Amino acid sequence: MTSKEISNGNGFYWIIAFFLGQGVIAGVIFIILGITQAIEPFLLTSYKYGLLIEGAIILAFITIGALTSSVWITLLIKNPIKFVITDEYVQAVLPGSLISKSSSFTERHPLEGITSIELEEVVSRDDEGGTSITYSAKLIGFYGTNIGTLRGIVSTGVADEIADAIGVGIVRKFD
Repeated sequence: MTSKEISNGNGFYWIIAFFLGQGVIAGVIFIILGITQAIEPFLLTSYKYGLLIEGAIILAFITIGALTSSVWITLLIKNPIKFVITDEYVQAVLPGSLISKSSSFTERHPLEGITSIELEEVVSRDDEGGTSITYSAKLIGFYGTNIGTLRGIVSTGVADEIADAIGVGIVRKFD
């Protein structure tokens, strides 16, 4: 079996694209206006292509700002982005692994001996009284031993995909 990746469906990459897209569009518009000289530069009025330089500076600063804000967002997200399943292990990839390859951003469990998965519902409440539902999958081995736990699964469909990829049954234990 080759490596299989199952997305947890967080839409994390859209956050980066949203932050980065605004700056890129604004910078490109300023650069085009600077090349065509459709309007006068805002600050660099003594230069013929001052708006072009201003657009390039805006593009650079906003791109750097968007990337650093994305880095901070990745450190705040606790749920995995995806699950990677190979012949030897199942691994939950946390958002911080996009920045650092540290083992603290991955949860790896061996596939050997897994006979089933127990899926449990985890309900958490925020400060404003809203509820958030995620799922926790216990990897059960021979004689009921707990091999490991995959936390932060966003839907039962993702858990079903993981169980199908591993080739085991899934037991749902919801209250």
